[in-house]
Amino acid sequence: MSSRPLSVSSRAEEVYNDFQREVLAEKAASLGRAGKALEVALATLRGAGADEDRDALVQAAADAAHVYLIQREAAGIHRLGSPLEDFGVPGEVRVRIGARPSPPPAA
Repeated sequence: MSSRPLSVSSRAEEVYNDFQREVLAEKAASLGRAGKALEVALATLRGAGADEDRDALVQAAADAAHVYLIQREAAGIHRLGSPLEDFGVPGEVRVRIGARPSPPPAA
């Protein structure tokens, strides 16, 4: 059985396909990390006691949801259900996704 050498174009295609697989793997890993961070932020918010800074926990969960949604879009996932419902993101968090609190006034 003989094997013929790869042509320049087939080698370039192989390199390109390997690169595409690596990019897809990184997108999937990044989305997984963002999803885990969102789960942790939501669990922290749900488990918060009355003495904890709820406002900061809500903002942290909103920030994590925002990152997750951006990573989801970057991975090319569109219109496949509602990830906010899938994660059980409460309304108080949803209204703050993408919003930044105003900085305190300068003294």
